[in-house]
Amino acid sequence: MNTKKKILLVPDGWPANFFDEQMEAVSDLYEFKVLLGYRDVFGKKEAIRRFITNKLEYFTVDSADIFRVNYAFINQLTPFLDRKQWKYLMHKFDECISIIYGEVKPDIIHIQQLSDTAVFICEWAKNNQVPVVMSEHLLYVRHQVNAFQRLKEQVFKQVNIVLCGSNYQYRNLLTNGIQFKKAEIIGNLIVDTFLPQIFRSQEGNRKIVFVASHLADKDIDVLLDAIKILKREHVEISLDIIGIEPDKNYRVEVDSKYNLQKDIAKRNLSDMVHLKGRKNRQDLLESYQNYSFLVSSSLSETFGVGVAEAIANGLPVVCTDSGGIREFVDESNGIIVPIRNPQSLADAIKEMFEKRHLYNASEISEKIVTKYGTKAFRNKILQVYEDCLKD
Repeated sequence: MNTKKKILLVPDGWPANFFDEQMEAVSDLYEFKVLLGYRDVFGKKEAIRRFITNKLEYFTVDSADIFRVNYAFINQLTPFLDRKQWKYLMHKFDECISIIYGEVKPDIIHIQQLSDTAVFICEWAKNNQVPVVMSEHLLYVRHQVNAFQRLKEQVFKQVNIVLCGSNYQYRNLLTNGIQFKKAEIIGNLIVDTFLPQIFRSQEGNRKIVFVASHLADKDIDVLLDAIKILKREHVEISLDIIGIEPDKNYRVEVDSKYNLQKDIAKRNLSDMVHLKGRKNRQDLLESYQNYSFLVSSSLSETFGVGVAEAIANGLPVVCTDSGGIREFVDESNGIIVPIRNPQSLADAIKEMFEKRHLYNASEISEKIVTKYGTKAFRNKILQVYEDCLKD
């Protein structure tokens, strides 16, 4: 007989490594199902056109791997029709959750990052007296103010508890006027499954690493400018960039077709900067043993999982003062420099090469794993779930 409690996970996107890892950390006690929703927004004219041509799919469910729902939402309806639309969508979400769980209900809903779907799921949870946990992974930015945006903001107030990655993120929410029933700073799970038994000596290693899955807020210009400064000063260095594909265009600020490989070549840095593409999780974590330290030029980090994982794998870091990293980066494991300052970043890289031998890989790893490793995170999230079930 399955005695595990049931949790419905509602992420903003999928796949995402740390959702899987967080579920795995408590999989002996909790059984997870995943519901991913996408809201298609139409104005009245477009909705009517699609309805007439039989192309308005108002609600669809796909359960090939995880449960995925697509639903239409028509803007600018009259109050009467808007209430009818809301009632219909809530009915369809009720049907969807019945497809997932049958006659029973989930014991907890865990929203992983605020989404449009969270609005409907929170309403369903209230109607069915199911507690809701929400983990927020991004900084809150109010891009628009409309009726649905106000409903999204109410999610923070409706859920039982909001879990923040850092004090920086928590203050960001407060500054934007977001209200909660309860909030807790929980950090992020740092994968410690693949930590080496013995850390390699990095004496004389001139290879450093930068890790990113996107470039939108990583301020890559500052990093390349810093490397250019080091090249002019004849500093021996080799930088590997992991996670960025050499042949892919990325959106960076207003440039929707930015190509990092071409930019590196244009700056005459191809002899020093190398794009390694994407790596799977295990290969990435194990590759840290090939480097002297990690460098990060981010503008903002709600926590900074990549930086924390590098430290867990024995690497000190040189990183910008980008918010959440101050939760765990200090003089014992790295150097913090101001954002958008290539000279400061270049100087810190030189300084790190000079003092690299002072950092004990085993000690800096143990310190961060003790606070954010699988065991530590498991204990934190289990307490959150248990508290919600008691309320």
